[in-house]
Amino acid sequence: MANIWYIQVNRYCNNQCHFCSNPSNWKNISYKRGIELIDDFIKRKYHWIIFTGWEPTLSSDLSKWIKYANKKWINCRIISNWMQCSNIEYVKELKHAWLNLIHFSLYSYQEKVHDFLTDTPWSYRKLIKAIQNSLTEWITVQLNCVINKYNQNHLDKTVKFIVKYFSQIRHFVWNNLDPQMMRQTKIALSTLPDFDIASKSLLKALNFLNSTNRTFRVERLPLCYMRWFEWASTETRKIVKDEERIVHFLDFRDSFQELEWEHERWPECDECDLRWICAGLYEKEKYYNYVKLIPQKLTKEEKEKIIKKIKSEN
Repeated sequence: MANIWYIQVNRYCNNQCHFCSNPSNWKNISYKRGIELIDDFIKRKYHWIIFTGWEPTLSSDLSKWIKYANKKWINCRIISNWMQCSNIEYVKELKHAWLNLIHFSLYSYQEKVHDFLTDTPWSYRKLIKAIQNSLTEWITVQLNCVINKYNQNHLDKTVKFIVKYFSQIRHFVWNNLDPQMMRQTKIALSTLPDFDIASKSLLKALNFLNSTNRTFRVERLPLCYMRWFEWASTETRKIVKDEERIVHFLDFRDSFQELEWEHERWPECDECDLRWICAGLYEKEKYYNYVKLIPQKLTKEEKEKIIKKIKSEN
C-alpha cells in the first residue's frame, strides 16, 4: 500500500494547456502553510508527497519545502511543465534541496503538436532542455502524457522517441482527459480522444515498454481499452491494494481525501468480468457518451494473475 499526498502549491502557470484540469485562480500557499501540510502528512504516515499545482516551480518556496521534507525523511517529488527546469541553475537548486524525482509532461514527440496543446511557443524545446538538465544532475525523470485527439495516433512513437534519446527514463504515465474540470472552450473540448484509435496506439506503447523492462501506469481509462495490461491501471491498483490519497486543492475542494476509485457504471459493465476491479468510465454521461464500453470475458486464472501481479509490485 502506498498512500500519497498531493499538495497544490499554486494555481498559476507559464503554460496555457488547452485541457488543463486545474485552471488558474492565481492562488498560492504560504511557506508556513506548506510546512503545516507536510507535518500533517507525517502524522498520517503517508508514503509520498507530490508537489503540484498549476506549476509548482513558480513558487519561490518549493526548494525550501523539499529540503524540509527530506530532513524529515519524507520522499517527495514534483509534477512540472519543465519551463523553469530548462535553466540549469534552477535544476541545481532543486538538486541541492535533495530532490531526486521529477514528473515532466510531454504530449507528443512532434514539436508542433506539443506546442499547440500547451498553447506556448517553444515549450517543446524547453522541455527537451529540461530533461537534459535534470538527467545531467542525476535527478530521476518520469514522463506524464495526457491522451487526447491530437496525439492519440502516435503515443507509441512518442515513447520510442524518448527511449531512443533519453534511455535513462524508465517510467511513463498516461492520463485520460478530465473534461469536467478543464476549460470549456471549443478548442479544449476538441481534444477529447477517440478511444478506439487511442487504445491501439497506447497498447503498442505499453507492449514496447514492457519488452524493454520499463514501467508504466494509465489513469481514467476503462479496462476494456487496455486489455492484458489491466494491472497498470492506477484505479485498479488502488482498488486491489485498498489505497487512498489526499489532494490539497487551491479551490472549492480544499483538502480532499479519496477513498473510492469507481467512476460511472453502465449496463455493459454488468456483463464484464473485469467489473470488480475496473473504475468504469469517468464522465461518460455528459462528455464521453460517444464511447462504447466492451464487456470482457476472463477465466478464473486470468483474474488471479492480474491480482497477483498488482500485489507483487510497489
